[in-house]
Amino acid sequence: MALSGNKSGRDCVAGLYRDESTAEAAISELKDNGFGNEDIGIATAGDGQARTEGHSGFWNKLASTFGKHEHAETSSDFEGTLQHSGISADQARYFNSSLDHGKVLVTVCGGERSSTARQILQRTGADMGSSTAVSSGAGQNRNFEGERNIQLVGEILRVHKERVQRGEVRLRKEVVTENQNVEVPVSREELVIERVPVQGREASGSIGSGEKEIRFPLSEEQVRVEKKPVINEEVRVGKRQVQDTKRVSDTVRHEELRTEREGDVNDEGLEDLDKRRRSA
Repeated sequence: MALSGNKSGRDCVAGLYRDESTAEAAISELKDNGFGNEDIGIATAGDGQARTEGHSGFWNKLASTFGKHEHAETSSDFEGTLQHSGISADQARYFNSSLDHGKVLVTVCGGERSSTARQILQRTGADMGSSTAVSSGAGQNRNFEGERNIQLVGEILRVHKERVQRGEVRLRKEVVTENQNVEVPVSREELVIERVPVQGREASGSIGSGEKEIRFPLSEEQVRVEKKPVINEEVRVGKRQVQDTKRVSDTVRHEELRTEREGDVNDEGLEDLDKRRRSA
């Protein structure tokens, strides 16, 4: 591991960058915020020859800023140096393994200004290795002797729907009889008899001769009723889906942890459980 820059032995923070350009931008912002050359450190993977070939341009830029006070360390020594600077063992192990992939590690030992340095590293896109450290630490904290687990069970409501017949509608036809009156104008013939005086005009024949009877037919209009079916109305029948909301409620149960103390026991862990239970 090739290093350049800051002094160890103070509270330091570290951030891993994927390439030299992002690391240069982070160093520039650190210097703009008042961090000096003695506060900032840089590390890359490889020995001197590998460093010169793979990061020559990057290290030439650093030489003008930090000078030539560089040194190389083995992998195990590098982790020790990081831990001595205040970096956790899990983070140091993570940073050490990540440097083999061409990444650049920037360390800042700012003392009381370590929180400011951490914010700058995070803002410039550094991998702080915090997730690895947290997950590793969580596994170590669970290494209890004679550990036993208690599962707290709770009930939840699960709603299921099934389609049932809610009713039935029947449509049928029936015959209804009613009286209907229609007025129809009709005509008829009537006989009209008119007597005309002739004043003794001579007859053309003798008595008893000529027509003895006249038939005169009379006619009239009669009404004949005929019934014919016609469509008065058409009814269309179908179904449609209607969305509605129904509220269902029921009581559910859940288990909570209760602690009972007997004898001389350490209350610290039990008090933490009580606090977590009250905040849940």
